[in-house]
Amino acid sequence: MITVIRYETPQKEVEQLEGPVIFLAGPTVRGNQTHLQPSWRFAAVEEFKKRGFEGTVILPEFTSPTESDQYRYDLPLWEYAGLKRADCILFWIPRTRELIGLTTNWELGYWVGKDRDKVVFGRPDDAYRITYSTIMWNKVHEEDGIVAKVHNTLEDTIEESIRKTEQKL
Repeated sequence: MITVIRYETPQKEVEQLEGPVIFLAGPTVRGNQTHLQPSWRFAAVEEFKKRGFEGTVILPEFTSPTESDQYRYDLPLWEYAGLKRADCILFWIPRTRELIGLTTNWELGYWVGKDRDKVVFGRPDDAYRITYSTIMWNKVHEEDGIVAKVHNTLEDTIEESIRKTEQKL
């Protein structure tokens, strides 16, 4: 059975999670952006369920879609705790002009540099301004003789994250 945790889960509990853990990293619809489509993470959770994933998915969003992260300076540390604890960090970057994902850029670069073996990277082919991330993803892996796939569907990105997590068990 899948367990989904969100910002409402205390950071201490995030740090002490047991079993397989996958962090869903990528652009987040903020509480003041209710005009944007619902978060991609909801479709991701459904896909994990469909695939029978038995573990924890860290969904770095509030339960309420209108709650704001403004002035919530505890959230970057909560996310860092989740990213650090995760067995796999799934980066899905469906970037648009309004959902730009600036924090995602920093996180992707940091985690590829720190522990790229636990990172899975995916983005739709039509994602806005994603070329740089794609080129650098390929380059850092190529230098070490590794062929690393950039996934272009959420389903393939999820499949790879489950596979990567199972390898660590």
